[in-house]
Amino acid sequence: MSLFSRRAVAVGAAVGLGLALGLTGLAAGQSAAVTPGRVIAKGPGYSIVATSPATAARAATPGETKVTDAALETLHEPIVCQGRRVLRIDNRNMRFDGNAITAEDGCEVHITNSRISAGGIAIRARGASVHIANSEIEGRKASIDASGGAQIYAETSTFKGAARRLGQAVIHDLGNNDWL
Repeated sequence: MSLFSRRAVAVGAAVGLGLALGLTGLAAGQSAAVTPGRVIAKGPGYSIVATSPATAARAATPGETKVTDAALETLHEPIVCQGRRVLRIDNRNMRFDGNAITAEDGCEVHITNSRISAGGIAIRARGASVHIANSEIEGRKASIDASGGAQIYAETSTFKGAARRLGQAVIHDLGNNDWL
């Protein structure tokens, strides 16, 4: 058996075990409501996304993903992450008067299942790492402004507004993105 086959069997067994444990939890009266299209887990080489039977039957097309049903939050000041920190934004629906999120000097930001709208720049990265999955990012001046060696990783998301990069900054399009 090849290494790939062994990994596939191990993953299949782990998924089977997870389903068995999930069904046991349902028998105990626990709720198993998961929003379709929501990123459940992600790591190197894999991404697990919740689906419903109706959406599993057809191939998902960009722009149809249900991002979040969270209540709209209006913020007047930007979220700033500096230094060696990790900031996670999940299942949020945020609107900013000006700039939205600034990541600098080694900060690592993970944005999943969220909608971010900014009157200025939605995501500004300077020497930082930003991971965006299953989200909608909109900026009146720009959706992304990356410089100073910033690394932006985008997957299954919609971006409205210019995506700018300067110098050694890189925007990695990991697929299924809409750049409007």
